[in-house]
Amino acid sequence: MTTPTFSVTGSVQRVLRAVIEYDGTAFAGSQVQPDARTVQGELEEALNRLMGERTQVRLAGRTDAGVHATGQVAAFCLPHRFRGDGDSLADLRRRLNAVLPHDLAVRSLRSAAKGFDPRRDARWRVYRYRILMNGAVRPLERHRTLEINDRLDVTAMRAAAERMVGERDFASLGSHQHGRTVRHLAEVRVTRRGDLVEVRATGDSFLRRMVRSIVEILLAVGRGRLAISEVDRILAGQARALDGRAAPAQGLTLERVIYPSAGQINQPMAKQSTAAASDGPAAADQRKPESST
Repeated sequence: MTTPTFSVTGSVQRVLRAVIEYDGTAFAGSQVQPDARTVQGELEEALNRLMGERTQVRLAGRTDAGVHATGQVAAFCLPHRFRGDGDSLADLRRRLNAVLPHDLAVRSLRSAAKGFDPRRDARWRVYRYRILMNGAVRPLERHRTLEINDRLDVTAMRAAAERMVGERDFASLGSHQHGRTVRHLAEVRVTRRGDLVEVRATGDSFLRRMVRSIVEILLAVGRGRLAISEVDRILAGQARALDGRAAPAQGLTLERVIYPSAGQINQPMAKQSTAAASDGPAAADQRKPESST
C-alpha cells in the first residue's frame, strides 16, 4: 500500500480544503502527538478509514489543549479514485462527520488551488476569548467561557489593548521553537454585552500561548492590578510577562483563518477584501510559522 504525502508543491493529487470545528475540552491539542488524543490524529484516522490508505492532514494553526475552534482550516490530498466534484465532496463531508467523534466536525469541504498550504498561505488568524464576570454562571457555556467573580474595567482594558496593536517583537507574550518572535497584531478588540466580555485578537500568526497571555494582561488591567502604562514596559521586555501566566485555555476559540484575494497579498488588513474561503496562496515573504496559542 502506498502512503501519499501532503506536499505544497509538485503534488499530482488533488488538494482539498476543509473548515473544521471542535470542542477542545477533551483534546491534548490540535497537532498530532504520540499517545495523545488530538484533532489532527482523529481527522487522519477518519480519513484513513474512508480512503483505505494513510492520509496526512495539515492544519492552518496549532491550538493548545482545551482550546476550541469554529474556523480551523485543514488540507489533505484526495486519492485519484475519488472524482472530487461537488456531489462527491458533499458526500465525503457527510461520511467524514459520520465517523468523526462528537466533538469534531467538518463544516465545509472544497477543492483548493494547486499548491495550497493552509498554514503558510494564511494571511490572518482570528481568535476570540470569552469572559463571564461578576460571578455570573452559565452552565451550558462553561466549557468555552472563563467565569470570574470580579467586575472588570472594560474601558481600561480597551486602552491597554490599543497599545498592543502593531508589528513588534512579542517575546514577552509567547515563545517560538526557533526564536522568531516578531509578529504583526492587527487588532485587539474588547467588547462587552452585559456580564460577557470578549477579547478578539487578529494577527498574521501567534506565538505559543500568545493570545492567552494577551488576555491575562488585559484581565490584570481590568481588575486594577496592572496600570495601563505598564503594558508598554511589558511589551518592550524580553522576559515573559506576569511570570509566564496565561489565561485558562477553555475561554479561547480559533474563529477564522483568512486568506488573501489575488492581487491583495501585500495590502494592509483594512484594505483587503479577504475571506475565510479564499484559497489563493500568499507571497513567500508573508509566510510565518504558526505556533500554538
